[in-house]
Amino acid sequence: MGWTETHRYYAALREVEAALDRGQPLPWRPGYAQIFGSRDGLLLALSRRWRVLVEAWDDGEPWPAAMGELARAHPGLVAALRRYGYVPSVAAVPAGAA
Repeated sequence: MGWTETHRYYAALREVEAALDRGQPLPWRPGYAQIFGSRDGLLLALSRRWRVLVEAWDDGEPWPAAMGELARAHPGLVAALRRYGYVPSVAAVPAGAA
């Protein structure tokens, strides 16, 4: 993936997550098909984003507290992953944290 495609990919992910944080349903635009292939591809990309966030999160707090804080920082992402059955990647997050 070249710079242009990488930029489009991450710009689209940020756009989708912002919509999810505003409480909108999973957005889909024709241009997303070129980036993610399908809605399932978009959900896989969102799941991968969550895993990267979890792996990168290290603020010295105990793990459950840190996960709750991370989930509160990304409420739309966590809610969408739960809603669409991508639970394994958010299973450690307490239900009230997002």
